[in-house]
Amino acid sequence: MLTFLIFFWRNFKMKRFLFTGMVFIISLVISNNALATDMDVYANILKKLDGIACTQPEKLPDFYGKDLVILVDDKRALLENRVKDYRQMMADFRGLKCQVQRQVLSGHAGNKVGYILVDEIISITSKSVDNDERQHSVCNYSFIKEGSSWKITLEHCSSLPDYSINPGDDALYYFHNPIY
Repeated sequence: MLTFLIFFWRNFKMKRFLFTGMVFIISLVISNNALATDMDVYANILKKLDGIACTQPEKLPDFYGKDLVILVDDKRALLENRVKDYRQMMADFRGLKCQVQRQVLSGHAGNKVGYILVDEIISITSKSVDNDERQHSVCNYSFIKEGSSWKITLEHCSSLPDYSINPGDDALYYFHNPIY
């Protein structure tokens, strides 16, 4: 009987250890999926913003909050000027095409406030100009819930060199990739 109890106790410990490990792994998977779902809300807002930036820039203010701050590198930008710039690009360039590749690096979602940190490459091409204007940045977007929708209240982007651009591909290669 004693050997049975010892055998049972040892197996029970092992089963308990395996069960605890399985619960831990499953909780990690569930929490990562929940985090991804929360960040998807913000990423989807940015995708919608990307979709209208080069086609309907006058709708951009709908995505931003009233106390908006936009910082690009070390300069503050105004949303009104950004809308004018997109409008001017649409007038100057024929067949304007904007693409954004974005990877979510981090973020946090709360009930009223959230943020997302992304690595993004913006590419602007047109039929009237032969070069590809690209900007590689790391951006932080802070969101606040106004009513039932999320609005961007802080957009802070810092430029990075885009190592996917070769010297022959873009006349602005050395502007994007300064040699110190």
